[in-house]
Amino acid sequence: MQKLKVGDTIQVISGSERSEKTPATKRGKVLKVDREAGRVTVEGLRLVKRHMRKTPQSPEGGIIEKPGTIALSNVQVVCAKCDKPTRVGIRTEGESLKRFCKQCDALID
Repeated sequence: MQKLKVGDTIQVISGSERSEKTPATKRGKVLKVDREAGRVTVEGLRLVKRHMRKTPQSPEGGIIEKPGTIALSNVQVVCAKCDKPTRVGIRTEGESLKRFCKQCDALID
């Protein structure tokens, strides 16, 4: 089972996107997870600029900002109950696997 999924709220804990003063500002939802490269795309974080030529598919062209990728080791899942970045554990409940917060023991799924 994956400990990080699309739609999870995460917080950047290290790297260039980390914020010292208000860590809650560097939070966002996961848009895409690339397990092979060990990277994650987060909504509104690590914006990169791409210069696009005018084509029939994109008649606008110009400079477009889109989210870049962040290393999986630099992010942590934010628990909904305790509102802190936390490690994620996995336990079996009946036939299914459930993710839980290691700090407050609340279920994430």
